[in-house]
Amino acid sequence: MRLQQFLFKGKNNSKWLLLSLIVLLLLPIPVHLLPNFKGIIFQIALSFVVFAGIQLISNSIQHFIVGLVMGCIAILFIWLGSKTGQSGFIKFARIFFTTVFLAFVGYRLLGIISKSKTITLNTIAAAVSGYFLIGLFGGQLCQMINLLIPDSYNLVGGNEAYQLMYFSFTTLTSLGFGDILPVTQSAQSLALLLGITGQLYLTILVAILVGKYLMQEPSKA
Repeated sequence: MRLQQFLFKGKNNSKWLLLSLIVLLLLPIPVHLLPNFKGIIFQIALSFVVFAGIQLISNSIQHFIVGLVMGCIAILFIWLGSKTGQSGFIKFARIFFTTVFLAFVGYRLLGIISKSKTITLNTIAAAVSGYFLIGLFGGQLCQMINLLIPDSYNLVGGNEAYQLMYFSFTTLTSLGFGDILPVTQSAQSLALLLGITGQLYLTILVAILVGKYLMQEPSKA
């Protein structure tokens, strides 16, 4: 019992996940400054997201074991990808296990938001992290489509993973710059789904947070 309290006390901190996602989005800055280390920088940043996700879902022994196993498998293939180059199996495994892990973390974030009785900084961080997580999840799905159906996007060279993550976020936020376009019908369907999901998430999330804020007891002076 003491071991379990030590392991899980103070967990479910969404701020670490939010920080790791922001670092991942800002990745081109250190990559531009250190172009010879862009591979290792990407591996470290993505591993940071996985570690932060494991910390987030460690609210019980069951979630901890499931999250730790999935997270370790994802990290394994993330780092194997840097060693084996563009191996099709390694690339597929990295995308698949990372996507499954992100989906599990997203499920945990929804639990934190729905079970929170008051609006705290951790609740807000969980809500923002959820939005960022959808964009990252969409980027992984774009990579999966582009792997199974080559040339599904008119990429212009450079890092494919980051370009598709960039496309996912611009679609999610309805910016749609048009520099990267979905070419195949599968890619176009995913773009539609991402655009609709972004609008629904913001609408539903604001309603939930406002409802919780109105229902919480006012602080006593």
